[in-house]
Amino acid sequence: MIGYDRPLKPEWIYKTLQLVQPGRKPEEYYDAYNSIAVELTGKDGRRKTRTVLFRTFIYSFQESTSTIQENILLTLCKQKDFEYMKPILLAKFIIDYEILRYFTQKFYQIFDPSQEVSSPAITAKMVESYGDTEIIKRSTRSFLKTLCDFKILEPVNSTKYHQLSKTDLTTEQVRDILKLYAIANHTKQIDIQNLDKSMFAFYQTPDLNKVAKENHTSEWEYISGVDRKLLILK
Repeated sequence: MIGYDRPLKPEWIYKTLQLVQPGRKPEEYYDAYNSIAVELTGKDGRRKTRTVLFRTFIYSFQESTSTIQENILLTLCKQKDFEYMKPILLAKFIIDYEILRYFTQKFYQIFDPSQEVSSPAITAKMVESYGDTEIIKRSTRSFLKTLCDFKILEPVNSTKYHQLSKTDLTTEQVRDILKLYAIANHTKQIDIQNLDKSMFAFYQTPDLNKVAKENHTSEWEYISGVDRKLLILK
């Protein structure tokens, strides 16, 4: 996926995924989504955010869009509480959208944790690499808004953001993000030594080797060598 042009609040995602049931048609939940995303007053805005939500968190796991199928996030949202799920839902954006992975990499090259975040500065870096197009600028604005909704940033004014303290991920959350990464990339193998760790960037993350060892045999086989540390998922 390329453009991320509509910001989504984590509450909208979580409540929607809690609600939907496999085997039902997506349109059965359109009115329910409108009731969840109550902050959106325009019909067009609700439709466009719903499209991004369903595309990212439901359709990306299946070939057909006619009927909702079970997936890891539907299951987890029904088992885990909202705070547990927030980092996992944010990780899905970064896993799926190339532009958001690049944004995340550039974000930490430009700003250290003590600095205010400047939207013109990060936008300029995005335009430098992707071109001066409206979809790049809109994606940058939308993801900055999303990071505020996920409590990663706090707006100071229209162009400045304060970085909030990073929250700690548990080993269980990291385990579920790694499983999500494997499913989203249609792979049974993850080399955690050479893994793009952008999906963990906005949180304090425990050592991946510790997570790998804790879940060895239960979730995957962990093979550690000189130049790779491989998870082979069950």
